Amino acid sequence: MEDEPETRHLSSDSNSSLWQTFSIEEGDVLLDSKWLSILEKQGKWLQVLDSHGRVLASSQLPSDVPSQYEIGALLAYWEKSMPFPYEIALSREEKDGQSYFVVVGQKSEARHLFERLIKEWNGLDLSQQGANLLEESHGSLQIFDVNGQRVQQYGYGKAVNTELVLDDLLGSKADELRENGKEYVYYDPTKRQTWVVEVDSASEDKQGVGDKLPQYMTKAISLYSIALLLFIVLASLWYGKRFGRPFLYIINFIQQLAEGNYRDMQDTKGRSYILDRRGKLKRSYRLFQEVNDSLQGLKQELQENEQLRKHIEQTREEWIVGVSHDLKTPLSSIKGYAHLLESAPYQWSQEEFQMIGKTLREKSTFMSELIDDLSITYRLKNNALPLERKPQEVNETIRRSVIHFMNDPQFTTYEISFHASEKTIMYPIDTKWFTRIIDNMISNAIKHNPPHTQIDIIVKTESEHGFSVTIRDHGYGMDQATLDNLFERYYRGTNSEENTSGSGLGMSIAKQLTVAHEGEISVISKQGYGTEIILYFGHL
Repeated sequence: MEDEPETRHLSSDSNSSLWQTFSIEEGDVLLDSKWLSILEKQGKWLQVLDSHGRVLASSQLPSDVPSQYEIGALLAYWEKSMPFPYEIALSREEKDGQSYFVVVGQKSEARHLFERLIKEWNGLDLSQQGANLLEESHGSLQIFDVNGQRVQQYGYGKAVNTELVLDDLLGSKADELRENGKEYVYYDPTKRQTWVVEVDSASEDKQGVGDKLPQYMTKAISLYSIALLLFIVLASLWYGKRFGRPFLYIINFIQQLAEGNYRDMQDTKGRSYILDRRGKLKRSYRLFQEVNDSLQGLKQELQENEQLRKHIEQTREEWIVGVSHDLKTPLSSIKGYAHLLESAPYQWSQEEFQMIGKTLREKSTFMSELIDDLSITYRLKNNALPLERKPQEVNETIRRSVIHFMNDPQFTTYEISFHASEKTIMYPIDTKWFTRIIDNMISNAIKHNPPHTQIDIIVKTESEHGFSVTIRDHGYGMDQATLDNLFERYYRGTNSEENTSGSGLGMSIAKQLTVAHEGEISVISKQGYGTEIILYFGHL
């Protein structure tokens, strides 16, 4: 390094050390690999220029270094009269009768640190940010007055005398520091102060064997700590996956149930969180199988309760609609007569009072029957009507129902007949509701046919355990629209000659009760020929 200072000056001396950095072969500039390796280790870059400032060859060139120089600019960079981000050494070399210029540059750490420190100087003192910069770079700042006496010192650094003399700034050792960018000297002409900024580069070289041993132990402890931390992180991830995910699943599942969402939890691909492809619990969830089973049971129960609640709500709304629809007409009649009796200045006769009373009784009876029918049909629809089915002799049950109609004075004009089966038929029925089926069928046949219509009720055995009940009339019969809607609630037919009184629920109730007794219904009807309704039991 003793010959490097001479590269600070333009020289044609072939003894310059930079003369060895390149050679000329067939007019091309070839860089010496040995020198390139040395410069690379020192963190330096190199350029070989021609007389016009064009770069002929380069090594380790930073992106902010020009690829061609203006003649005056290069000299200004070298003399530091123009700002340049690197400290450069310049040498002119003569080879094969031509002049070449070698430029060696290096980023000055000390100068870069100074440029940052000067921004943190308030004129009297260094800011905390400046002190942090010195600490991070292991640097020092010393300020000397015009007499060379140290007035301020910041940061780290080697031991320096409190007095600054030229010996400290000149000489091979100082030149080496500045060449390597580890020292920068700045003179403030306004305050007549000298700033010396140093970056510690030889701390490792100054350490003895006794100092290096703790350093090795520190490195070993650091590596051990890193390995231990890595192990802890990996173990935490493994345990977190094994135990944390099931806990998170349980928490999310409970939250989902609280929000009224009863679907199974799935990932973004639509796969179950807890089941594998074979439909079995994944290994990490098996420890919590009992908890999961309990949650699944709770989900099922909550889901059924929610469905029941919605069903009850829908039933309630239908009940209200049905009652409102069917009570409107009789209530209108009762309200009209009540208004007449209250406000009309009229002397009512005994016959008129009897007529009004009869109408009010019929309407109120209709309303009572309607409410009963509504109650039955909605209870049947929602499976809320318990049947106490016991083995009974079917012929005798139906015979009692038919005799009731035969003995009723209102129906003496109808020709009603009953034909029992030849064999005794025992079948589990609820006597009350089975009788209601037969009553509704016979009542419907009477209501929608003229007097003197023949109505036959026939019981037959159909198989070893089955039987049928036929209600046949020879009356008007039904059109197709009536036949299609016969068992719909509130449907009363379209024949204007028929009696349309009633709730419109009788046939719907009869069908629901038939199904509840494990039976089915078939209907055959033709206008002008009558209707035949057949109830089958024991065939389902």
